[in-house]
Order: sequence, then structure tokens, then C-alpha cells
Amino acid sequence: MGVLLALAAAASWGVAMTVAKPGAKHVDPITFLLFRWLLALPLAAAYGAAVGALQWPSIEGALWVLLGSALNAVVGWILYLLAMERAPAYQITALASTAPLWGVVGAIVLGGEPFRWTAFVAALLVVVGAAFLVEGRRDELRAARRGAVLALVAGVLWGVSETVPMRLAATAGVTPATSLVLFAMTAVAGNALALPFLRGRVPRRLDKTGLWLVALSTLTGALLGWLFWLNGLRYAPASLLAPVRGSTLLFTFLFSVLFLGERPSRRALVGVLLSFGGVLLVSINV
Repeated sequence: MGVLLALAAAASWGVAMTVAKPGAKHVDPITFLLFRWLLALPLAAAYGAAVGALQWPSIEGALWVLLGSALNAVVGWILYLLAMERAPAYQITALASTAPLWGVVGAIVLGGEPFRWTAFVAALLVVVGAAFLVEGRRDELRAARRGAVLALVAGVLWGVSETVPMRLAATAGVTPATSLVLFAMTAVAGNALALPFLRGRVPRRLDKTGLWLVALSTLTGALLGWLFWLNGLRYAPASLLAPVRGSTLLFTFLFSVLFLGERPSRRALVGVLLSFGGVLLVSINV
């Protein structure tokens, strides 16, 4: 069940990450994130009230959710959207998809979970697959260097935040619905605080298409993806689910080909197969 929920989260996040590419053309990163979580907050609260899962969390649990949201939904996503403006979607997604490796390392080193060689090898396969996906002419690679660095840092922040603080919040008794509401509240506050500092460098732009893309990203990435992931953490250790989260790379690769018209090479296909091998390895060893 944990693996299935993690796969569902990966598919949902794959849609949201793919939407970020056309979204970058219609709405600036700061407005994108702020509107995304402003819309997600009432939806998360309505879901929690409907299922009767909202609770008053412990201070410890709330602090872990706050930390996870700040690293993931604020800093990580700002870096990711900035990277999307500088390179093709499948390349940036590949670099950000090193998140499973950092998730496994974070869960074992910081979260105190037992070492599993299958999970570690699976995460490495995902990362190697991501490396094969990064390609282009020399001039393109030089021009996209800054975007690559931003995507890699985003991957580190996503991997650590999804496994360590969110898992510790669940251990502290915070329900998935409560976690999502706190996560959205922190994301709104964090992006609102970042707005005056980044607005000078990131001019505001927004049109009707951008609003629809924000709504789609909210439904898939901010709401469904996190609900699947938080519930999955209740069934399996974070270090085991982190490589499964790497299947986001498979989904974004497919979505970028089908909906964005990108045409990766055979080398990129090798990267997809390696990443799929990592997901398969961790799935059959549950």
C-alpha cells in the first residue's frame, strides 16, 4: 500500500512539475507559488473537515511540518521554477529527481532509519538515470549551467524535506490532513515573505492561461500528491518510499513528450530505463 501511494504521489507530482514549464511562460515563479498555495489551503482544510481528520497538533509535530514546507514548498520550488526558465523540462526534472538519493540518505542519517542496501542502490539507479537524461550541445550546456545548479539544489531540498521532517511529523502523531493544512499555511506565509525580496529580480507576469496552469498544479501537486505521499508514509519507512518517489522522473518524461512536444534522444531513454529499474528494485523488495 505504501508503494502504491508513493507511485500515485509521483504521478501527481509529475503532472505538476511538467505544468511548471509552460507555467513559466505565463506566470512568474513567485506569483505561481503564492497563488498555488492560496488555492490549496482552503481545499486542504475542506478535505480535512470532510474526513474528520483535522486535529490540534503537538508543538513538535507542527514544527517538523513547518520545516518541511519551508524547505520544499518555498525554497525548493522557487529554485525549481527559476531553473525551468533556463533549460528543457526533461533535463531540469532529471536533475531535480536526484531527490530520492537525498531522501534515502536523509532518512537513514538524520531520521535514524535502518540501512537498506536495496533502497540505496535503487536511489543510485534513479540518479544515474537522471545523469543520462542531461544532454545537449556544449553551448546549450554552458548556458543552462545555472539552471542545472538550481535544479540540483532543489532536488536536495525536496528529498530531505519529504522524508525526514514529514516522517517525523507523522511519528509525532500529526495526521496527513492536518499536515497538509499546516504545510499549505507555511507555504503561503513563506512565499508571501519572499515576495518583496525577489520581486525586483522576478518581474510580475500573469495571464488567464497562467491561472489555469496554477489551478492544475494545485490540484495535482499541492493537494493530491501530498495527500498520497503523507498517507504512504504511514505504511512504509521513508527510506523505502524515497526511491519510489523517483518514478516522478518517468512520469515527467512521458508528459513532456506527450504534452510539451519535447523529443529526447536514445541516451535519454536509457536514463528512463535506469530510473525505472530503481523503482522496480525497491518495489519488489518491500
